[in-house]
Amino acid sequence: MRKVDAKQRAILEFSQRLLKEPSSKMFLQRLLNNKELVDKMVFVLDRKMLANTLLVSELGSSRIGFQLELGARRQEEVSLVNGRLVRHVKRTRRLCLNDPMEAWEALENFEGRLYTQFSFAGEIPDWYLAIVEPNPALPAEVGPGVEEEETADVFREQLDIALWIILLKQEIDLALAEKNSERFYEIAGLYNRLKERCLWDFE
Repeated sequence: MRKVDAKQRAILEFSQRLLKEPSSKMFLQRLLNNKELVDKMVFVLDRKMLANTLLVSELGSSRIGFQLELGARRQEEVSLVNGRLVRHVKRTRRLCLNDPMEAWEALENFEGRLYTQFSFAGEIPDWYLAIVEPNPALPAEVGPGVEEEETADVFREQLDIALWIILLKQEIDLALAEKNSERFYEIAGLYNRLKERCLWDFE
């Protein structure tokens, strides 16, 4: 069975259930006739950290009935406050719609992957588990304790790099204030190299 056909069967199966947002049924029926859009869909169990997502919920599910979110971005910023390194997490999104018909219009010219989650009232059925793929934004599952250790190492390294970036930025500002071009270019090269290695964005 082709992947698109399997996804269409899953959409058909889910559309026949009682849905939390009634007009979701019409949305799913339109979707069944749009193979191009179905082909862009990637079914997941968790939409966490993903940029372009669609959620449709069965009646009785604990989640919101319907949500289309496009252009979501999670940005981490690090700043120095009273001599301490402080991390801020900021989340922005270009579009968030809870009306299925508005969402359909927004998807007319959609490009890219649409990560889709069907939320069930009870146990997740086998036909859905058969089409889901791992969330690419989340770390793969590894043995107990290994993931935590590796994450801690990465975080420590990133923290060191972030601290260096903040200190070098202060040095750059000082060099600019003193109009010391030789010092500026010496520091700017290292500053830019460290920024490329850092996972956090600095404004």
